[in-house]
Amino acid sequence: MNRLRHLPAGLAAGALVAATVLAAPAATAAQAPSERATVVTALGYDSTGWTYRQVPATTQVPGFAGRGFDDSAWPTGQAGFGTTNGTCSWNNKTSVKTPWAVNTDLLVRHWVHLPRDAQQVRIQGTVDNDAEVYFNGDLLQTVKSGKCAAGAIDVVVPVADLDCCNLLAVRAHDAGVATYLNLRVTYVKPTQAL
Repeated sequence: MNRLRHLPAGLAAGALVAATVLAAPAATAAQAPSERATVVTALGYDSTGWTYRQVPATTQVPGFAGRGFDDSAWPTGQAGFGTTNGTCSWNNKTSVKTPWAVNTDLLVRHWVHLPRDAQQVRIQGTVDNDAEVYFNGDLLQTVKSGKCAAGAIDVVVPVADLDCCNLLAVRAHDAGVATYLNLRVTYVKPTQAL
């Protein structure tokens, strides 16, 4: 018995299309194009080329996170920033490349170049104690890490904030005893499977 002949014409046509799709053989893995994704590090932990400035916690530095800010007079250093004494496992001479004084704020800036097909751009890192994370001048994350919680900085950059040449800026705050800041930026690059 043909069940389609009892349905109104529009519903019968829709049912016929659905039945045809369901009856079609499933595409094999060899037939269907598949994509794999590769995570690429655009800016690694312990990277060089950071411009930085240490300031008292109450000091305002208007626009420091913006792309047009002039940091040419700032020193250049290597991450991680911090002290070599403290309870954090990173407070040692191997992990700390640039000193950051206790009870100060640290302003850091680094340019990050990304390809046009970069997806899921992610900023990750560790701070002792707190941080404000900016990308191209936009505040993306406020972190209250406490005492050096690994991975407390973790934010995916909105697609609208991406460009090929990007500025990562962070204002890190220390509450005493020891300091630490280290960051990385990764992205996903889709690749076609062979």
